[in-house]
Amino acid sequence: MKRRNTLLLSLALPALWAFTAPAGEISFHPKAGTTLTKSFDTTVELSLDEMRMVMNGEEQDASMFGMEMSMTNTSELEFTDTYVTLGAGRPATLHRTYESLGNTTSTSTSNQITGSMDLDVPSASELEGLTVVFTWDEDEGGFVAAYPEDEEGDETLLEDLEEDTDLRGFLPRGAVEEGATWTVDPAYLIHLMAPGGDLKLIPEEMEEMPGMGDPTSELGIKDMLGEIEGEVTCEYLGMREGLAAIKVTLEVTSANDLSELIAEKMADAEMPQEGMDVSFDSMDVEIEIEGEGTLLWNVEGGYFASFEFAGDMQQVMEMAMAISSPMGEMDMEQTITMSGNLNFAFEASEE
Repeated sequence: MKRRNTLLLSLALPALWAFTAPAGEISFHPKAGTTLTKSFDTTVELSLDEMRMVMNGEEQDASMFGMEMSMTNTSELEFTDTYVTLGAGRPATLHRTYESLGNTTSTSTSNQITGSMDLDVPSASELEGLTVVFTWDEDEGGFVAAYPEDEEGDETLLEDLEEDTDLRGFLPRGAVEEGATWTVDPAYLIHLMAPGGDLKLIPEEMEEMPGMGDPTSELGIKDMLGEIEGEVTCEYLGMREGLAAIKVTLEVTSANDLSELIAEKMADAEMPQEGMDVSFDSMDVEIEIEGEGTLLWNVEGGYFASFEFAGDMQQVMEMAMAISSPMGEMDMEQTITMSGNLNFAFEASEE
């Protein structure tokens, strides 16, 4: 009898293990009422590779200016999400409190004409401290954002907010074994670059440099990204201390025409000199990202535990503008190529 029980146990253990932590259970399924604290830290570091200028049709030797430039953008976001009700593979009702929303762009420039200049531009959002309710609308096939029933707020803050900060778009469709691979729509990159959508992070007033008329100062990464192409590949690496590990590889590009958006912002921009006018004829930006990351998924809880990513990034911005001032008229074309690195550090934990 003892041998028989031992045999039955030995046969049952593999099935029990398969039931408790198979790859097929890598799915989004938090229990109703679950509250998660989520943090999303993003760092972009770029430095100038090349600058090309054409003034009034004549090529300029940009090296004669001795131009050096570096830029670091850091974003630190913290949400508290409560899954009130659940649907199939997604929430049905989600309450999100924007605990902390911060972003800072630090720029360092140096040239032989104006010398060196360092500038830090912090951004803030009126969403910070507010709670928004995301409700699935079956007719619309998407989520509707609104304030809680007993609260009122600025409706424009709700525009272009995104419910999905769960990274569930990287999950496999069905059961997979260790070593299995699958692809993800490259457009899903936006959920990494702009967690939560347009959070209305606006640069604070630069008192030390008023009226610079910079049309790009309020552009977020979501504005910069256009149609995203390339490959996003996932590979199941197996279990790591109760967490499912998924390797995410990005090789994507984006191209976007910002001409119309820049023209709108320039309409209200202040110029640094009286009688000066700047009109942008065109502005295009191309972005390339290559890198690898690891998504750790809480199999039992049904939500992501962390996502770490490190990659290379290149940004090429081409612009053509006409400048009118008391000193005369000038047409200028400029191409700025910058490259560096991109890092994500995301975490989620249950309260």
